[in-house]
Amino acid sequence: MGNSKSKEIKNNSIDISNVHFYDRLQNSTNEINKEFVLIWVDEKCKENNLDTLRTQILLKQINNNNCLFFDNCQHFFLEIDRIRNENFRILVILSGSLTKILPKTQNIISTIIIFCEDSTKYLNISRQYSNVVDVCTDHESLKSSIENEISSLKLNLFSNQTLKSVHSLTFSEDLTNCDAFFSYIFFLELLKQMPQTKQAKDLMLNKCQDYYRNDKKQNLSIELFRNTYQSDEAIHWYIKDSFIYRLVNRAFRTENITLWYLFRFYLIDLCKQLELIHKEQNIQTSLILYRGQSRMSIKEFNYLKSNIGSFILANGFFSSTTDIQIANSFLSGAINTEDYKVILFKIIVEQSVVDKIIFVDIDKYVGYVGECEVLFSIGSIFQIENVDFNNELNVWQIDIKAIDQNTSKVKESIETIRKRCGNKENINLIFGNLLIDMNQYTKAESYFQMILQELTKNHYDIPLIYDHLADLFMKITNWNEALKYFNLSFELKKKNLYFYQSSISITLNGIGNYYKSIGDFNQAYEYYFQAMKYSNNNQYNMAIILSNISTIDLINKNYEKALEKCIQARDILQEMNSYSSNEIIYCHGIIGDIYLEMKNYLYAEEFYLTTFEMSKNILFIGDKIKINSIKSLIYLYKQQGLIEKALEFSMNQLLWYERYFPDCYSSIANIYMEISQLYDYNHSNHIYYLEKALNIFENNIHIQYLITYQCFSFIANYYFKKSLFDKSRKYYLKTLEIQKKIYPKDHSIIIQTQSIIDDIPIEM
Repeated sequence: MGNSKSKEIKNNSIDISNVHFYDRLQNSTNEINKEFVLIWVDEKCKENNLDTLRTQILLKQINNNNCLFFDNCQHFFLEIDRIRNENFRILVILSGSLTKILPKTQNIISTIIIFCEDSTKYLNISRQYSNVVDVCTDHESLKSSIENEISSLKLNLFSNQTLKSVHSLTFSEDLTNCDAFFSYIFFLELLKQMPQTKQAKDLMLNKCQDYYRNDKKQNLSIELFRNTYQSDEAIHWYIKDSFIYRLVNRAFRTENITLWYLFRFYLIDLCKQLELIHKEQNIQTSLILYRGQSRMSIKEFNYLKSNIGSFILANGFFSSTTDIQIANSFLSGAINTEDYKVILFKIIVEQSVVDKIIFVDIDKYVGYVGECEVLFSIGSIFQIENVDFNNELNVWQIDIKAIDQNTSKVKESIETIRKRCGNKENINLIFGNLLIDMNQYTKAESYFQMILQELTKNHYDIPLIYDHLADLFMKITNWNEALKYFNLSFELKKKNLYFYQSSISITLNGIGNYYKSIGDFNQAYEYYFQAMKYSNNNQYNMAIILSNISTIDLINKNYEKALEKCIQARDILQEMNSYSSNEIIYCHGIIGDIYLEMKNYLYAEEFYLTTFEMSKNILFIGDKIKINSIKSLIYLYKQQGLIEKALEFSMNQLLWYERYFPDCYSSIANIYMEISQLYDYNHSNHIYYLEKALNIFENNIHIQYLITYQCFSFIANYYFKKSLFDKSRKYYLKTLEIQKKIYPKDHSIIIQTQSIIDDIPIEM
């Protein structure tokens, strides 16, 4: 095929005997599975407290709100009878206190996870009942166990979770400025640089065995792979009907980064072999290819139709065919409905880019004429050329054009992050660090916890991972958890100081940040100076510590000292080239804060605007520094009494996020909060925007603890001023609950909130 001209339509008859090729060519969103229901049975599951709310949110996020909660066993069994008759698949999360009902579940429920405080009480019980697959004691292990059971670590076994075959990208002249593209390709490049180890292979295959534990055929295939697989067989294993194709592609279409890491052993081989064979085939002619999709959601279809010229990114490896009849055969019997459209993709690969797009002619590779398959490597980028109805085939046809991925800038950025991390060898830490930078906190936590389980007891990386986990919890403002991990890291580094002299200052600086966050500024100062002592003249670390010390001087109203230290820190960072960009932006924000406190509003605005503009060009969309730059400008205008200017600016930012990044919930909620504070409490918009913010925070409570309790507190204060004391008490109690989670016991903020609650009048 590679030496022929562009192929349009072939008239030869179609042999549909190769079912697996059809499976690859057909879009995975066409797979229809039985409906899945997640059920939580716990006598306390409907109580109004933080842990219960977090469990409910976790289950809803995993199963797209298709969840049921029962605090009554009799009602639970009645519902089980009903949904079993409707062929629903069921997974039950059962409270440890209700294990007495297990005998009744033996023949009616195949999968139960016990969720309790002490696993040792129920391990024997779990061995007695074959349908009890796990005992979990915390939300993270529960999340992991559920994902393991219902979807082989979220590999989409139920129909109401969308498998994304393509990912929409925003308009951009330079795709490397697009978060979705950058992060996707970045992770792929990082994975390719990870070492191939037997441990990585075993981890992947063990997870596959967990998933196929009741499938003898696939288990035989897994063992065959374990015993015989060679790296130059990656494509052969992909195109044969085996577990590896099904699980790897599904993993990528869930966009769960931690799953990518699990499958890295095979992924690295497949990507490298596709690149190698692509070079060997040396195809020089343009191609016209086709791909059928019998079900595209109306939402995705309308987006593509209304965004001609924009880009889409293929999630997973992307099969196509040069034969339109083969592609169209998948659409036989499919019909357009109000919810779904039948789609035929026409894919154009122009001669000018054939050497830059990674794809392989499968017929040419296997050495015989088959189904005219062309397999694209993962992360291929296409531009939407046209969307029109094909009357002849009675389908919607979407014309897309393959474009140069230009990964050179991504590879340069990996080297930049290597320098920032200070460890040129440890690609695993860079991978997790990027998850944190991208605000993927839940995934980052799962990733680092998974790495900890893989490492040996005395592994060098353990305290470094504790540092990253502590940093993660600092970012989500769960300060108690952050201190726990900082202390774990510090104790290990202190015992082995010879090996950690270059990094102990990072831990001490982190502990200083913790004390600053909880308002103990003297302790913060002490830890910052200890960190400086251990910095060993590392210019980068010294600059970070200096900028943090400047914030203490600012709090203590030592403005000149604060300004001197922060400018010194910025100047050091500017001499260290581009890999300090994030920290330079941070310094500009602090300088803006200093000038604001000095009431030098002109300079404050200048530095805030610099921070804002730099963050737009450099940082990820949901980055905390970026949203803080927006909040700082709003606050600055408010302080000057420029309420209309503050409202105009905040509304413009809100509209931008809602239009282009509607999934960036945290940033949108933060802007809602800022807008609410621009209105007097008597104005309807005050409570309106607070409630809009709260609606987001309550569904993402573990992402933004501080801002969530502040939102609760603002609403509580609003109701107090309206003399609605019962409502006020309700929201102050929610405030207190979060404060107790993130602050040390008997912290002044906890005591103050409790005092407010005690003083709220009782409504008669």
